[in-house]
Amino acid sequence: MTEIPGLQLAPNWTSAAGALEGILAHLGHPLPRHAIMGLTGHAWHFCLGTRGGVTALPSGPTDLDWGAMVRRYERTGIRWQRFDGQGDGRAGAAIAWAIAHLDAGRPLIGWDFHLHEHAIVYGYSHERAGFFVHDILTEEVGPFVPWTAWPSSLGVIELFAPIEAVDVDPIGAVAGALETALACFAGTDGPADGQPRGTAGIATWAEVLETDAEVDRAGNAYTLTVLQAARMDGAAFLADVAGAIPELAMPLRAAGEAIREEVKALAPLITLFPFPTGGHGNVNNPGLRRAAAMALRRAAQHERTAAGAIAEALALAAP
Repeated sequence: MTEIPGLQLAPNWTSAAGALEGILAHLGHPLPRHAIMGLTGHAWHFCLGTRGGVTALPSGPTDLDWGAMVRRYERTGIRWQRFDGQGDGRAGAAIAWAIAHLDAGRPLIGWDFHLHEHAIVYGYSHERAGFFVHDILTEEVGPFVPWTAWPSSLGVIELFAPIEAVDVDPIGAVAGALETALACFAGTDGPADGQPRGTAGIATWAEVLETDAEVDRAGNAYTLTVLQAARMDGAAFLADVAGAIPELAMPLRAAGEAIREEVKALAPLITLFPFPTGGHGNVNNPGLRRAAAMALRRAAQHERTAAGAIAEALALAAP
């Protein structure tokens, strides 16, 4: 049995970033939440989870380009490795991969243990045949997850291991983060699977709400909460960068202000569709849906303004 002590999932509606923050702190490379969110692109992701004619499924916030996260996570000063096994034996291969890293003293970011969220994997037991994890349910149900229950019926395996500290060029990291923001706004942060993504995905959300199409009540509330929290961190990240790089201050302050306006536009919807109840019947009320659609359109417009300002900052930073 191996257990790595002293790890804690950091509070964050984006659970992968919460796990990342907890591991960075454990490794002696702490970063504030908004810096992690901004550097990795988690602050800018949006996917409107859509399947089988149902919109705003709770899968949207975690439906992104996980292959790109190795490179993005390295902006935090740690080189990461991702388990990318495929085929029928991949669960066993993933467990063996995880054990090797845990035995080397490396805690993992993992997906889908007690629930469809990310966790810190900090140990395992051969005798009990399972992992020890920190996620948002650990305090209620305990840390143990048997290998027979992982992965869940979704069949998705995502594991990331910290390998070593690396030197990061701060200007290069910021430029990469800003480029990631534009990619996310453009909707390229994920597979081309027909699900609405990026700023256009927020506008599509508004369009759906103006019809009688089915909207998932809990998923709608969850997606709103994750989106607003992420953009709040994004605005704080832009403010920090504007303060640190004077030549980019003007466009980045403008971008940050636009994102703060986006957050304000979303605020009434958090009240209208609170998580986890989703506002009970509110999501099926035509008048409230039209009001929500108007707010989402305002949010999307503010995001477009932010994208223009970030593009301007990148142009100024170009050699």
